[in-house]
Amino acid sequence: MTKLAPLGCVAGIALAVALHSRPAEACGGTFCDSGPASMQVDQTGEVILFAFGDGFVEAHVQIQYDGGDASKFAWIVPVLAVPEVEVGSFRLIQSALDATVPVYGLSQSGACDDGGNSSVGFIQDPDGGASGSGGPEILVQDTVGVFEYAVLQGGTSETIGDWLAENGYAPDDEAPDLLDAYIDEGHVFVAFKLRHAAGIEDLHPVVLRYAGDEPCIPLRLTKIAAVEDMPIRALVLSDARVFPSNWRHVLLNRARLDWIGLGANYDNLVTMAIDALGSDGRGFVTEYAGTTSVVSPAALDTTSFDSSAFMLVPVVGIVDALAEMGLAACGEDGCTWGHELVPSLLHEFIPVPEGVDETAFYGCLSCYAEQIDAEAWDVAGFVAAFDERIVAPMLHGQALLEAWPYLTRLYTRVSPHEMTTDPTFVRVDGLGDVPNRLGAQRSDDCCGTVVRLPGGREIELGDSGAWPSWTDEMPWAERIESVPPQGGPPAELVNVSNEIDALIDAHNARLPCAGEGTGTGGSEGSGGPGGGSGLPGGDGSDSGATVADAGSGGPGAQSEGDVASSCACATTSSPIDATAWLAGLVLLAWRRRR
Repeated sequence: MTKLAPLGCVAGIALAVALHSRPAEACGGTFCDSGPASMQVDQTGEVILFAFGDGFVEAHVQIQYDGGDASKFAWIVPVLAVPEVEVGSFRLIQSALDATVPVYGLSQSGACDDGGNSSVGFIQDPDGGASGSGGPEILVQDTVGVFEYAVLQGGTSETIGDWLAENGYAPDDEAPDLLDAYIDEGHVFVAFKLRHAAGIEDLHPVVLRYAGDEPCIPLRLTKIAAVEDMPIRALVLSDARVFPSNWRHVLLNRARLDWIGLGANYDNLVTMAIDALGSDGRGFVTEYAGTTSVVSPAALDTTSFDSSAFMLVPVVGIVDALAEMGLAACGEDGCTWGHELVPSLLHEFIPVPEGVDETAFYGCLSCYAEQIDAEAWDVAGFVAAFDERIVAPMLHGQALLEAWPYLTRLYTRVSPHEMTTDPTFVRVDGLGDVPNRLGAQRSDDCCGTVVRLPGGREIELGDSGAWPSWTDEMPWAERIESVPPQGGPPAELVNVSNEIDALIDAHNARLPCAGEGTGTGGSEGSGGPGGGSGLPGGDGSDSGATVADAGSGGPGAQSEGDVASSCACATTSSPIDATAWLAGLVLLAWRRRR
């Protein structure tokens, strides 16, 4: 691997991070059943996957575009030096999301007598660009997958803007001031655009690799097109757990999560907790921290792929060759593809003739042999593109999973006015894992309902069975931490565990069915049952029992297999359609309103 000059923050990546997950799936069910109920967790957001260590950082970004003219698509990335650029693997990102999506299980004990984003930062030029005078120095011009890119150095925001306009990149009106800030810091700019004949459906992840030791999510330039409470998730492969180094680390108050309502307020919980005094809108929660082995490598398996086979068949046999590799299946209803970029390759090298139905064409190339574009077909080019866009990224994804033993999943929600600094991340050794599977236990009797949270707190619901409507006195964040820029144990800035316990006790005491067995038990961060301090020996984040541990040894105990088969709180991750969440914090004494 080529070693490059230090880059610092790959500023501007967040301009195009919109990886959308598949819609979350949730199982319904009554609470008188013995099985767990599913808590729905929103899985839509923006995702960057980082891998870092041994003196380098990789940023894997899935570029998405909401629509419009593909020929006017553009993506601009400020960096501190010229990076290596290559095609990335959507499957790597997706597999990591799927493996770490938060699962909040609710098991049942007792009996009931009654049976009872859009993408951001993409720039279009509706007028085709206006002419300007001069321009920056062009350091590199090359292609990567379906993209052309150029690296620009020097000049001012005005001359860079002129070059962008002349070449079909139309900067936003707010861009000059933001560009000047990056220019003053010594950045160069990488400008991406789609190659001729490529469409929006052909977009694929891009990898930017550079020398350094600090992953960074650039947000300052993102604010141009950001929305309020924009969700951002970072997946980080490394050799130890990762914390934000210049933002806060926030631990949620799980009493604020509506366990009965299928976690419908998770986003709000995360938002409010990160907006709490002490984090002030710039913080991350940890959704998972642990072994990389949870990520299945099956989606990255390339053993059935053999690009040399394409050299041995005529153009009309290409889809059949793809089918033999498990990458195509064609029938009367058309073709399905075994890799998301197969259609992109076919569109480029075997384009559909004008007036011909695409399904019919690719389903029977021999039927349209006379209409195949001989000039577009280039078997050597097809083989090279197949290896570059499909095989190599999957092999690289396998190598990353094998090389880095630890995976951290971090999540935030941030608004444009809070995008004043670019968050960076640092490894912290000696901290405990954070499970993504957590279980609460609900007990019903004729007197009412009690829910026991991970960590031991018990909350009375009374006859209504509804989750409490807490007042503003109930905090949204339980703890807020910081770590030194160079790493080290996290330091507590805020810890309101005792206040949470007192408010729960007062709530329980007001209900007529409150029993002697209910109470706060061990708090989430006090060292009680399931507790963890965030320091060595604790789970370091959202402490508490895993779903497999929830109620272990007692009624309603469930294993990991029970959760999967019963759909306990499970959500289906996918960026971009994929992500899980919790939100909020307001203390009576230090309330902060947006």
